[in-house]
Amino acid sequence: RRALFYDYQALLGGLGFTRVVELAHGETWAFESGVVVSVPFYGECSCELGIPRNCYLIADRGRNILIHVDSSPTNSGDNAVKDGVIDELVRRYGPIEVVFAQPGQLLELRTFAAYACLSPPGRWLEVGENCCVTSEYLTQLVASAKARLFVAYANGGADWLSEHPVFVFSGRNQALRELVTAHWWPLDTLKEKLAESGCRTHFSRALDIVRQGPDDTTEVLLTAAPLPDQLYRLDPGDPPVPGCT
Repeated sequence: RRALFYDYQALLGGLGFTRVVELAHGETWAFESGVVVSVPFYGECSCELGIPRNCYLIADRGRNILIHVDSSPTNSGDNAVKDGVIDELVRRYGPIEVVFAQPGQLLELRTFAAYACLSPPGRWLEVGENCCVTSEYLTQLVASAKARLFVAYANGGADWLSEHPVFVFSGRNQALRELVTAHWWPLDTLKEKLAESGCRTHFSRALDIVRQGPDDTTEVLLTAAPLPDQLYRLDPGDPPVPGCT
């Protein structure tokens, strides 16, 4: 089971990418103004397969951004804070200005997972984490990273996206939000806890822009990104009209 891995070379090659750089944990890829650092990804695996996956630190011209994605404490409690990964990043590259992370707190039966067949049969009905990023863990993560902005991503949706249970912060379906987040650590409490360490919180929606602002600050632009139909028109032209041939 430990030999399992995702074949990203084949996957991304099939999507048309011609240059794919693979990075093991701790390896780096330099570009003109900085470096990308491969950071261990924890959790999001109720069956504990131990498949190697990455988060990324982007160090660019003195500013550091952690793409923490859906990484979370494992069923046994291992995580990037506990194992000293974040402390080591700060020691080597300095404080991490912005942390992008998913605040979902999801638990599920192991049989619900697509890879449940790889879990020991006697444990199929046990509950495991599937990206259970508790607010307590995020508070520790932000404090260790010395971050000044926490961006909660992947749950905001957009007006042009169809409704989905993952978009609990879209604002369109309050009943859905209450159902999904009923047993989560209150997100208002998360915002207050992060503020105590000098970190702002932004619950993002699709195509929000985060960029360097004046006086070494980080600003969030909510409406500056082009919408999908505008991006489409840059190449193919006007999108087809439904029902017309």
